[in-house]
Amino acid sequence: MSKTVLAVGAHPDDVEFGCAGTLALLADRGYEIHIAVMAGGELGSATLPPQQVREKRLKEGAASADVLGARFTCAGGYDAEIEYNADYRRRAICLVRKARPDIVFTHAPTDYMIDHEETSRLVRHACFISAVPNCDCGEPLPPAPCVPHLYYWDATGRSDIYGRPLPLTMGVDISSKLAVKERMLACHASQRDWLRHHHNIDHYIENMRVTVAERGELFGFASAEGFIQHLGSGYPRDNIVESVLGDLCRKPLA
Repeated sequence: MSKTVLAVGAHPDDVEFGCAGTLALLADRGYEIHIAVMAGGELGSATLPPQQVREKRLKEGAASADVLGARFTCAGGYDAEIEYNADYRRRAICLVRKARPDIVFTHAPTDYMIDHEETSRLVRHACFISAVPNCDCGEPLPPAPCVPHLYYWDATGRSDIYGRPLPLTMGVDISSKLAVKERMLACHASQRDWLRHHHNIDHYIENMRVTVAERGELFGFASAEGFIQHLGSGYPRDNIVESVLGDLCRKPLA
């Protein structure tokens, strides 16, 4: 087993909101952590031009990854244009083949933003097809050794596009890593101004605390991140995260 984790978000800060606490727990247990984004978040500013936003946000992403001693990379896509097509599929396959993870985290299949949903599809496809020798990703990379365990983190706003809660299968107690999650999110300072402009949301770190506390209630923890494990044919069906983290993982209480 490689003891490697890959977390893929659509944009810088998505991974931090979705699973930073869980990544920190796995890092403590000797896992090598890779954080990747499909696009540079170029549209995430009301005042700066796209290239400057991209440069700023990727620097923020790298600084956040440094908190965990993680590796950070961008697949090179463009904000609001992530699409399940041949080009982006190759980009996602390259991410998986370079990291060679045994655990992968990404967005839920249904979320408020198409970039998130398309990233979920791309990562799901990459996890499955990266181990196929005849699949050409455009780079001279060997096939992945296996299909990794795949987990989706909770949707933004804790609901699907119809306002319904997701069928979470596991919660991870991140109470001991809440400060780490906050430090990682604080690296994305540019997004406070953007969220205030576009979403009428201020104090995004405080909002994160509320979110993980509400998720904690679902699983009987003070603070939790929620996940759905992908259990489709061909994917591992044992819950490796639970095996590693033990009592820090629970099914929903009701």
